[in-house]
Amino acid sequence: MLFLLHQLLQKGLGISFAYLDSYLDTLLAMPIVLTLLIAERRVLFRRGDNYRLTVLDVVVATFFIVVVSEVVFPAFSDRFTPDWLDVVCYVLGSILFYFFINPGSSRESI
Repeated sequence: MLFLLHQLLQKGLGISFAYLDSYLDTLLAMPIVLTLLIAERRVLFRRGDNYRLTVLDVVVATFFIVVVSEVVFPAFSDRFTPDWLDVVCYVLGSILFYFFINPGSSRESI
């Protein structure tokens, strides 16, 4: 909901907040991506409604997104700029996901 609200304010109404515009989408990217990953595994791979991502799942997904968005894309296009604060936001978003959206995960092993 926060992501959609920010997009509406920024692109729909033209209201801009410099730091939010730069980093909120990056912070929220991993919780959205990881939630979609859980949904994929629960539905397509029939892992059940109680399926949770492990620490390794979250780390690998975060690493992949960071490498693609902060290394690969900037290497192929000038429209993308690598930013170490984006990496921090991806990691923080993954931590938020793991402890607040992926309930019970803190009791699971890798």
